[in-house]
Amino acid sequence: MGTFRASFEGIGTMLCSPEMQAEMRRRAEKVKAAAEAMAPFDPGSKDGTHYKDSFTVESGVREGKTRRAYGRVTNDDPAAFYIEWGTKDTPRFRVLGRALDHARD
Repeated sequence: MGTFRASFEGIGTMLCSPEMQAEMRRRAEKVKAAAEAMAPFDPGSKDGTHYKDSFTVESGVREGKTRRAYGRVTNDDPAAFYIEWGTKDTPRFRVLGRALDHARD
């Protein structure tokens, strides 16, 4: 039987590769689509902004001690925190967390 010796440099290179970055972006886009599908929508919004329309995706390589490809979904709507976590008067929707669960492969 043979012996396996991991090349940590090679594994690190793979984790930052263009293919891994593309996969992280694909997964983030899947989470974004799920979040948009389940996000609450108020057609009567006075300022015309909608939480559902404020999701964005970014991807790249996280720098630091352990470089890794990443995909990130964010929402820059001013009410995002309150929609995600709720207030004493409104329920928490936890859209991003539920979308992440829903989009698992």
